[in-house]
Amino acid sequence: MVNTDFSNSYIAASALNKANNDAGKAQQRISTSQQINSAQDDPAGYARAVKLKSYIGSYSKAIDNINQGTNLVQSIDSSLSQVSEILIKMRELAVTAAGENNDTTRATYQTTYTSYLTDLTNVVARTTYNGSSVMDGTTTSVAVQTGIDATQTKTMTFSDMSSTGLGIAAIDLSTSTTTASTGITTLDTAISTATSYMTTIGAYQDSLSFSSDLNNQNIQNNQKQYDSIMSADLAKEATNLAAAQIRQSSAAAMVAQGNLMNRELVGYLLRPYTG
Repeated sequence: MVNTDFSNSYIAASALNKANNDAGKAQQRISTSQQINSAQDDPAGYARAVKLKSYIGSYSKAIDNINQGTNLVQSIDSSLSQVSEILIKMRELAVTAAGENNDTTRATYQTTYTSYLTDLTNVVARTTYNGSSVMDGTTTSVAVQTGIDATQTKTMTFSDMSSTGLGIAAIDLSTSTTTASTGITTLDTAISTATSYMTTIGAYQDSLSFSSDLNNQNIQNNQKQYDSIMSADLAKEATNLAAAQIRQSSAAAMVAQGNLMNRELVGYLLRPYTG
């Protein structure tokens, strides 16, 4: 009988300890909204969650890289539009000069043409990446890390849109109508080059946009997996907490009763010695 009483006390104490642990775990999950709060809760799940979290962060950084690349090509695209407008004005000027027989008048056209060259040079020089122009042949390519793996990059190659690169620096509108006509042909080629390059830049923008969309989708997918591992079912945990609290009360009562019985038993056994 004595052994049974002590055994029941131990069982009640063990039940109380387990109820306390279950209540504490439920309270922690409710307060953090996470079902895994340390590796001890679920080692395999925790390891998977850490890996997913690293993926999410890496995809976010890749999007930052893409945004920088997009800003760059958008800047080039804007500058190319200005270059194209300048080339068009140059061609119009060359056509006018080709039909002008007055040497003095053609000389004024050459002065205006030189002014256009300065404008074009300024546009090209001010379109930069890390302090270097990306339109005058100084920086010929830029690699953008578009994904989370080392091989997931997009290399963009840039063309020389300077007056020298386009071959328009030496156009002469003042010498004769013939040299002015030659200038028309040269400017046609330059305009065609600029137009083709605009298409290339547009394709770069599309490619970067596709990569950004893919990374965003990967973030969403990995976030869903992360949440399924880490997020606690609050309704379930509230139920678990309530059940654990009931078990706490019951086990505590049994422990108290067992302690009382043990004290009574000890008192009974000691009666012959205490008189």
